Amino acid sequence: MRMGEKGSRHVALVLLLLLVLAVPQEAFANSAGKTGRSDSGCGGTACHSNTGTVTPDLSGLPGSGYSAGAVYTLTMGGSGGPSGTNGGFNLDASHGAFSNPGSNAQIQNGEVTHSNSNSRSWTVDWTAPSSGSGDVTFYLAVNFVNGNGLNTGDAWGYSSWTSSQAAASTNSSLNQAGSERGSVFSNSVFELNSGSPTLVLDNGTRVTFASVNTNTSNSSSPVYTSDDVVSIAGSCAILDNYSLRCTGINNYGQLGLGSFSLSNGTVDLGNRMAAAISDGNSHNCAILDDGSVSCWGRNNVGQLGDGSNANRNAPVSVDLGTNTTAVAISAGSDYTCAITNTGAVKCWGFNGYGVLADGTTTNSNVPVEVNHSTGMRAVAIATPGYGACAIFENDSVYCWGQSYTVTAINGPVTNGSVQIDFAVGRTAVSIDGTSDHMCAILDNGSMNCWGVNTYGQWGDGSCSSVIPSSGCDGDNGNTPVHVNLSTGSSVIALSAGAGATCAILDNYSLQCWGQQSGEFTGTSGNILLPHTMNFADGADIAYSDQDMDGDGTRNALDTHMSGDDDGDGVPVPDDPYPSNPARWMNCEPGSWGRLTCTEAEPGHFAVSGDLYHQPCQTGTYQPESGFPLCYSASAGNYVSSAQATAQTLCFAGTYQPNVGQTSCVDSSPGNYTNPSFGDAGSYSSSAFNISANSAEYNGSIDSNSDVQDLFVMSVPKDSGVAVGLTSPTGADFDLAIYDYNLTLLNYSYSTAYDETSTNNTNFSSSSDLYILVAPWNGTGQYTLQVWLFSTTDGAVVGNPSMAVDVEIGAGQYQCSEGTYQPYSNQSSCAEASPGHYVPDIGSTTQTECSPGSFQPITAQSSCLLASLGNYVDTSAAIDQTPAAAGHYVNTTGATDDVACSTGTYQPNTGQTSCIDADAGYYVDSTAATFQTACSPGTYQPSTGQASCIDASAGHFVLYYNSTSQTACPIGTYQPNTGQSFCLNASPGYYVNTVASTTQTPCDIGSYQPLSGQDRCDLADPGYYVGSTGSANQTACDIGTFQPNYGSSSCIDSPAGHYVDSTAAISPTPCLPGTYNPLTGSSSSDACLPADPGNSVPMGGSSYQTPCTAGHYQPGSGQTSCLDADAGNYVDSGGATAQTPCSLGTYNPDTAQSACMDAAPGYYVDSTGATQQTACRPGTYNPNSGASSLANCVSTDAGHYTSTEGMSSQSGCAEGTYQPITGQDSCLDADPGHFVPAMESTTQAECQLGTFQPDTGASSCLDAEPGNYVDSNGSASQTPCPPTTYNPATGSDDRDDCIDVGPGHYSDIAGLADQIECAPGTYQPNSGQTTCLDSDPGYFVTYSGSTSQSPCPAGTYNPSTASGSAAGCLAADAGHYVDGQASSEQTPCSPGAYQSAVGQLSCSEAMLGHYVPDEGQAEQLPAPLDTYAVGTGSSSVENCPESHITLQVGADSEDDCYLDTDGDRTHDVVDSDDDGDGIDDGMDLCPLGLMGWSSSPGSDNDADGCKDTDEDADDDNDGFPDDADALPFDSEEWYDNDMDGLGDNEDPDDDNDGLTDAQEAELGTNPKDTDTDDDGFNDALDAFPTDAAEWADSDGDGYGDNGDAFPNDATKHLEEDLLGKYGFVFGALAVILVLGLGGWMVMRRKDTSTITEAAEHTESVAADSQPMHESEPMGATEPMTEETADTDQFLQELEEEFERSSAPAHAKLNEQGQLVWVDDSGTVFAQNPDGSIMTFDAATGSWKPLE
Repeated sequence: MRMGEKGSRHVALVLLLLLVLAVPQEAFANSAGKTGRSDSGCGGTACHSNTGTVTPDLSGLPGSGYSAGAVYTLTMGGSGGPSGTNGGFNLDASHGAFSNPGSNAQIQNGEVTHSNSNSRSWTVDWTAPSSGSGDVTFYLAVNFVNGNGLNTGDAWGYSSWTSSQAAASTNSSLNQAGSERGSVFSNSVFELNSGSPTLVLDNGTRVTFASVNTNTSNSSSPVYTSDDVVSIAGSCAILDNYSLRCTGINNYGQLGLGSFSLSNGTVDLGNRMAAAISDGNSHNCAILDDGSVSCWGRNNVGQLGDGSNANRNAPVSVDLGTNTTAVAISAGSDYTCAITNTGAVKCWGFNGYGVLADGTTTNSNVPVEVNHSTGMRAVAIATPGYGACAIFENDSVYCWGQSYTVTAINGPVTNGSVQIDFAVGRTAVSIDGTSDHMCAILDNGSMNCWGVNTYGQWGDGSCSSVIPSSGCDGDNGNTPVHVNLSTGSSVIALSAGAGATCAILDNYSLQCWGQQSGEFTGTSGNILLPHTMNFADGADIAYSDQDMDGDGTRNALDTHMSGDDDGDGVPVPDDPYPSNPARWMNCEPGSWGRLTCTEAEPGHFAVSGDLYHQPCQTGTYQPESGFPLCYSASAGNYVSSAQATAQTLCFAGTYQPNVGQTSCVDSSPGNYTNPSFGDAGSYSSSAFNISANSAEYNGSIDSNSDVQDLFVMSVPKDSGVAVGLTSPTGADFDLAIYDYNLTLLNYSYSTAYDETSTNNTNFSSSSDLYILVAPWNGTGQYTLQVWLFSTTDGAVVGNPSMAVDVEIGAGQYQCSEGTYQPYSNQSSCAEASPGHYVPDIGSTTQTECSPGSFQPITAQSSCLLASLGNYVDTSAAIDQTPAAAGHYVNTTGATDDVACSTGTYQPNTGQTSCIDADAGYYVDSTAATFQTACSPGTYQPSTGQASCIDASAGHFVLYYNSTSQTACPIGTYQPNTGQSFCLNASPGYYVNTVASTTQTPCDIGSYQPLSGQDRCDLADPGYYVGSTGSANQTACDIGTFQPNYGSSSCIDSPAGHYVDSTAAISPTPCLPGTYNPLTGSSSSDACLPADPGNSVPMGGSSYQTPCTAGHYQPGSGQTSCLDADAGNYVDSGGATAQTPCSLGTYNPDTAQSACMDAAPGYYVDSTGATQQTACRPGTYNPNSGASSLANCVSTDAGHYTSTEGMSSQSGCAEGTYQPITGQDSCLDADPGHFVPAMESTTQAECQLGTFQPDTGASSCLDAEPGNYVDSNGSASQTPCPPTTYNPATGSDDRDDCIDVGPGHYSDIAGLADQIECAPGTYQPNSGQTTCLDSDPGYFVTYSGSTSQSPCPAGTYNPSTASGSAAGCLAADAGHYVDGQASSEQTPCSPGAYQSAVGQLSCSEAMLGHYVPDEGQAEQLPAPLDTYAVGTGSSSVENCPESHITLQVGADSEDDCYLDTDGDRTHDVVDSDDDGDGIDDGMDLCPLGLMGWSSSPGSDNDADGCKDTDEDADDDNDGFPDDADALPFDSEEWYDNDMDGLGDNEDPDDDNDGLTDAQEAELGTNPKDTDTDDDGFNDALDAFPTDAAEWADSDGDGYGDNGDAFPNDATKHLEEDLLGKYGFVFGALAVILVLGLGGWMVMRRKDTSTITEAAEHTESVAADSQPMHESEPMGATEPMTEETADTDQFLQELEEEFERSSAPAHAKLNEQGQLVWVDDSGTVFAQNPDGSIMTFDAATGSWKPLE
């Protein structure tokens, strides 16, 4: 593209951009909120159109109502209006908040609108308002524009939507809004273990709580995490698809993922699902959907119940007993309890506190039935701490275990269980506990708690602690206390955690109390009374407790009725699963679930009793929810993926005749398919399949040729079909149905609506049903309504209103006559081309019209015959051809015309005969169109002929009666025959050969001003030749240039340059400071000086650069811009001057676009300032932009500013004061004094009972417990002396100090409480300052103990001061302890081991095993290649050298086998004894080198012999490596040219540029780069076998050395050579005849000669003997004197002849010299004066012949 054209293009693009930018944003939408308008929603004139044809669309709104606080992603768009991609929108909502706008969208003033016009679809997130906000209305307006900048063709539309808050679940079977942990009767959706409570909402979202801390307040707020949870238990959760997901710590396998390292995943429960889950300390248990129990995780004390103590990282089954299942489960600290279907309680695991209630404290790794001694069924279970509590069938609560029936670990068991005494008449409906306290909901909705109350977890305002300073003076206990809830509120759900408790009240508020770390109130202090949490979505919690029989008692407590053998609260016959407590209901078809029924989602189906909906498989789909089946893809459609909600119409070129398919079939050649057309077949073989479900099938009969449409359905067993037929176009169609034998079953021939069915017919289900639609009156569309129904209950199968285009894509259609289709997968047929035809339907090819026929139009089924006078001589003709002049055609269907014979002619076309030539004329060929008289330019040596002979092209005949023609010389030509002259080559042309028939035009870029020339000249730089055949070159015009030779055009001067002269070879650049935006400039005047405010920094520029903000330029023609000075600014581009900063502003830097306001605390009192001035300490300035010192204000009393430049005064902090104004600091309160408030001017004195030791205090300290203060203004407190303590604060007298009692001690002054002897210590005496440490081998469990306890046998304690039985360490594996009170364990001796802990002895190592060291936990199998003999071995013996054992644990030398190559496969079975990778049967070195493997790099021929050490022929080609050019290629061994390519493969063995095949044709040596050794490579040598020749400049076939005219291809010999030397040959002939006779002939018969034929060869033969040398004569023939004289004469004559003249084959060159080469290869040249020169090859010069 030329520069001028590029410039024009740039201008056009800029104009287009301006047009786009000129379209205002108001053309697309109104960001000010036009959706609020009630008239049109378009904000009046802001919609850019008066045409309301756009239909807005808003998707993403919750279909069943919004959940408060939930976030929804909304998508805005529309349909209708102009085509294109540009548009805008505006969205508003009456409640809630928008966030996170997507691409091309933005939020303005709380509404969402477009940010540009580049889209027609937008997204934004909407956060639903808080609960109780009511209905939310959304207003949406959408504009679609065509982008032309006008309102013509644009359109808009608006609409609104309303969404209500989702109501809490009111399912009658879920009328108990509670959450029971570990029960099959509900999901656990409310959990408090430690830290934050966790809640699960109806939509699966998890809610936790986190502290929110600001400078002014502390609180907590809910954290919503989107999820699919339905039930939670610690680190595990049941999801809505009934899978069990666990995540978190997995050191004991407690996640159940089959691994100890994975941290999240899905638990594999086989084909079962989890119905209830419970989390213990480091293990989890679940009740499965068949009532069985599985556990996983830590199992050190049998808490998994699988009969072992091994940790399990995958679920293991728990054997509850024959026909025993579980209805509730609770995993405790290191044990587990479950309620069985009979109401019994079974527990397993740790029993140190008697939680198994079997009368012992012995652990059990299998379930043990609890002997709670109540005689009642248990209905709910909880496992707090190391105890258990249960609700029994009379709603009473009994507990056992720690603090109930056993008070100390492994202590005595007092009784079976302890009843919890509630208030008179009160019973429990729900219990929970996980640590050391329990809580229960009572039947009146109140709540009681008991157990440990250290943190106030009872919720009655009390707490318990042995530390008086804690402020807790209550006592722990098992007597229930009333939780102080909000007045009038009832509890519907509770959760008791480790140190806190939470409850949900009937107003759906959440209240929590007890221990916290900020998740309740944002602080870390304990809460003693219920605290209402910041949570408004209590109604949306996924409550799931059930009351199936509606008797007011929920299922968990209602399991004792008659006929309820599985304990699920549903008796037979109402229980469809009478032996499974986890299943008691079957959902209706189309729904799934265990506790509640949920409709199957689109893309899924559910049959009766499904626990979870099933995905539709490929080939099927389900567009709606709540269906028990998936629809097979209709014929003409496919479904390629599972869970599909729609079928896909077959694409153009494909079809699908069958139902239920996953893909479509390509149409076959000769056929086509099109998604806009289809036609059902008319016969059973072509009937279209329809799916076996109800649907609305739409088809059409569009012409009279469409006689009927036939469909077939494969009807399932026990099913019937009803069919209705209507026509929306008003046509009258008839309806009939047939069985699989096409026997008529039923029909309907009414006018408006036809209906029939298989009812009351002989139709047999589970067979094919044919449905026929036939036209009676009219054509058009029809709707075929099909109902598939069950004949057992009449239920309709599928959705009768689902529309299907029944004829589209179900079949392929044959191409009609005149059309064809050669390919598959096509949407149409091709028409037969002109010259072709297609006679049949379904054709895959068109047929060419045969010769003699033609076809001028498309889509024909036959061809036309050629008429008289015409013919068609080719196939595929589109027209017939008239007989040519000189020809005739006298038949129809002719394939050719007939030429007129010699002597006849025909001047016209399309004739049927020829005309005879007249007398005096001749016709010299057949097919003549005229007769001709002989004329000049022709010749004919004979008379009486019918023709004359024309002079050939390139020749001429000058005279009449000529007998020969003459060739045109170089520089001339003759294109015609029969000419009498040749033409000179015209100017601009050339002819460089003789006998030329054409002249050649000079190429573009060259010219020739003369005529008769043989070459052209290149155009000079600065000139050009733009066309061929030019006689002149043209100088480049001004404004253009050309730097090269031979150019065809000149180059426009580029922008930034000019050319001011013609014939220029380069452009001149504009000087720096000037620019030129135009191309083709012809003067320096085109270089424009840069305008003020602009610069041009470089020469040759096409544009000027505006000064940027912060820079300016006052002058023109400048190469740079000036930086704005400090104290000044330039606020826009292209500036010509700078501006000084105004008062109150400054600028410290150069090149700035704006000045800075003086900051608060500063001022600027002059213009052009480069810095601001700070207010001094003691003053401040709150405002920015100050321009005077007077703006600095003195601080008030009680205030200060400590540094200069302050924007505000600071109030004196608490503990400080200041009585004076204008100060830079405050005074600290003195010790013994305090300042309680900020901004104070005085300090106050501390009172009795208080003190303050520090300065700057804001309050006085109460005398701490253990101390007292008995004077005012005191800076210190007085400690109580040792042996005393004081639990009170603020004591003001020494008498408040109390002496310590027995079992305690006080060793320092100032104690607040007497100190209990800690666990691990004891003290039998009172009034002591210390306690005694327990001895090694002993322990002290409780605080304040007076004695120590011995460690039992099997355990030891090396330490003193052990505080629990845990200090008694079980003997480690590898050790034993055989007595009580031991302080150490004994290691097992070498040869013995102990794998268990806590043992009394060790075991000997077994056969094949050994124990090398003492203290080993395991015996070791003898390692590979060793063996251990006997039992009790402490070492092993090695196998003999090169022998191995087949496995570890060998116990005899007989287990050692020979293995030569050390590959651990012994030789008897080893197929490769030396381990080189080659089987012994194929290995040429079967016992060769060891320690290597055969590979292409080490063993090229794979013979098992290592190439570098063993193999002498690496490629096995029979050539040893040292004689093999390519030792790793079995197909090659020679490489003549050393190019790495073997000669067998190498096409050019000597690498001389000629292939071996070419050299064979030339007769050269393919392995020698210079066959004739003349120093010229064969590929470059014109005569590669002639050492005397190597070049042929004129291409005449004669080498330059022997060519008398090396640059003239027309001659190579001097023409008069024979005449010049004729006398010599004549004399020689006479002498030979007369003097020598036959002998002379014989004598010279073997001498080399040059024949006439040699003149036409490409090389000169070189004989080894001189031409004049004769053969030796025979000895029997003496030489006579006469003979000798004759010979001498002839020899001298020959020598003289050779010296003085050139031979006959010498060639005349352009210098007039005769040049030749003799037999020895010497080159001679004879000058015109007769002298002879020879060519010295060594020096490259000519020398005179001596």
